[in-house]
Amino acid sequence: MSRRRAQNKAAARRARQRRRQAKRLERQTQPRTFLHAITSGALALPGLADRASAESAPLEMRADYKYSQYSEDSLDSGKAAPGSERDRYEIDIHQFRFEAPVGDRWGVGLELAHETMTGATPWYVTPGATPADDPVQVMTGATIDEARTDAMLTGTRYLDRGTLSGSTGVSIENDYLAVNLGVNGERQFNEKNTTVSAGIGGSFDQIEPVDTDLFPTRPDKENKQTYNLSLGASQVLGRATTIQSSLKYQLSDGFLSDPYKLAFVANIPETDERPDQRHQFSWLTRFRHHFTRMGGTLHLDYKLGVDDWGINAHEFELAWYQTLFERIRLIPSLRYYSQSQADFYAPFYVGPRSDGYRSSDYRLSPYGAFAYRLKAAARFQTWQLLWDANVSFERYESASDLAIQSVEVENPGLVSYNLFSVGLTARF
Repeated sequence: MSRRRAQNKAAARRARQRRRQAKRLERQTQPRTFLHAITSGALALPGLADRASAESAPLEMRADYKYSQYSEDSLDSGKAAPGSERDRYEIDIHQFRFEAPVGDRWGVGLELAHETMTGATPWYVTPGATPADDPVQVMTGATIDEARTDAMLTGTRYLDRGTLSGSTGVSIENDYLAVNLGVNGERQFNEKNTTVSAGIGGSFDQIEPVDTDLFPTRPDKENKQTYNLSLGASQVLGRATTIQSSLKYQLSDGFLSDPYKLAFVANIPETDERPDQRHQFSWLTRFRHHFTRMGGTLHLDYKLGVDDWGINAHEFELAWYQTLFERIRLIPSLRYYSQSQADFYAPFYVGPRSDGYRSSDYRLSPYGAFAYRLKAAARFQTWQLLWDANVSFERYESASDLAIQSVEVENPGLVSYNLFSVGLTARF
């Protein structure tokens, strides 16, 4: 009896393998539709990959590897305090992802990332040598050498008209530990032309700053929690056009100051002090249109961000996904970003504020930024495996005169960087 059950199980397993192989061959040989071209292009953008892949359960295993090299420009000599370090962060990033089907209705994924960082980072800002001079940046005195490892596990249940997925992850540094989890779901209507999605998540972080014996004002241990809620909808507007819009709310609670930064108050470096709560809202809209004769797809994105610290941010992105010879894709893109400053931010302070808050972090200052990127990808097949290889380069530059609003004093610590990436994907 047990032998018969084993034979039946083996036969059922072979039948499932034949069905998956048939579906795989069908998908490889079917003509590319307008909508398929749009969603394929969207796969390269964060946030849309889950939506596009949620249309059906994965039929094959997939492994991705990506290496990125992030390099910040050295600080200009005129913006650095005399004798201060000028070299900034360089980061090597290794990312790996594996996903596989489990039965006909489930998919699981594992993501791993490891970063090694070296270089100096902005510490605090001081006034210039004379009242007519711009403020200058003091960098950390010693070269920082750190590493971070992230891991995330995801599981997705594919339903007839939607998906339900969960995730949990951990991020580890020598002075930082974060654990996160989340649940997302989506439901399709109107013959799958309309999709409504929602998600909720949280992160629980703990920091134990290093070198507290050298810098006794640094806390021994602090905690913070972050909760987020999202709601979105996407609509197919025709054979060649889609639009997606989503709202996100995030609450950060706990220690939100930076223990490694200082603020120059009345000629004395003081600890960075920020409110212990932050409410952030963002609205993101994405538009896609495929041009049949040109064989390319236009991507337009706009994001509005506001928070109760006083920062209002606008981000625009324009990209073109051009397919060549059915196997090569070129993706030039341009991104613009502008934000106002936090209410309590200043490059330096003549005297203490009445609320006790202070920060000279350039990320809270008013500025604008441009980024341009070129990515090339190619698909080929060897050893019964489907491969996707890609390479990209991005240049990012920020400055106060790029901001939408006028800025009286530029923070000297604003960053510009190069980002080079290569990646390889195998499907089997």
